[in-house]
Amino acid sequence: MTDIRTATAPQEPESPRRRRRVLQPRAVATIALAWVLLWDRLTWGNVVNGVLVGLLVTYAFPLPSIEFQGRLRPHRVLLLIAHFLVDLVGASWQVMRLAFGRRRLRNAVIEVQLRSRSDFYLTLTAELVALVPGSVVVDARRSTSVLYLHLLDVTGESAIEAQRAHVLAIERRVVRALGSREEIAALEAGGPRATGSASAPRGAGDHLDATEGPGLDDTSPRDGEERP
Repeated sequence: MTDIRTATAPQEPESPRRRRRVLQPRAVATIALAWVLLWDRLTWGNVVNGVLVGLLVTYAFPLPSIEFQGRLRPHRVLLLIAHFLVDLVGASWQVMRLAFGRRRLRNAVIEVQLRSRSDFYLTLTAELVALVPGSVVVDARRSTSVLYLHLLDVTGESAIEAQRAHVLAIERRVVRALGSREEIAALEAGGPRATGSASAPRGAGDHLDATEGPGLDDTSPRDGEERP
C-alpha cells in the first residue's frame, strides 16, 4: 500500500533504503483499520496492535510514495463516475448476452501506452478498467506507463483500437478530474512517451495475441514475442 503525498516539484525516485526510513501514516492507518475490523471489536489493544502491524508491514514491504500535484474538480469527478457507471452497465449487459449465447468467443491480450507518467493516474486508470466486466488488467509497467489488458470477445483490429481509445479516454477523464493545469495541458498535447525500452509500445495496430474458444481462454504470444 502506497502513501499519497503532495509535491510542488519533481523529486528523484526513492531508493529501497530510503523508503524504509519513510513513515507512511495513511498506509499505517488503513492497515490498522483493517486489523480492527477483522477482530470486530474496538478496543485499545486492537488499535495499538493494528498500528504495530501497519508499521511492521510498511517497514518490511516498502513501496514508493505516490506524488499528487493536482487538485480536485468536483464536476469532473462526477462526470468520471457517471461515465464509469455507464460503462459498467453496458459491459455487464454484453457479458450476460455472451454467457447465454452459443457463439465462439475470440479473446485477446493488448498493450495500451498511457500518456501520463504518474503512478497515481496509472493506478486509477487501471482500477477503473479492471472494475468493468469483460476486461482484466494482467500487467502494469510503472517504468513505461503501459497497461496490458485481457479482452473478452474481440471481433477484429477495429475492436482492439476502440478498446485502446476507450482506455485513453478513461485516463483523460481521470487527469481532467484530478490533475493540475500543467498535467492536463501535457496530456492534451500528447504526453510523454516511453522510448529506448524493451517494453516500449508497439505499433498502433499491433497486439499480443488473439485466440478463439468457448470462453475466457488463455492467450499465447506470437512467435518471437514474449508474454508481458
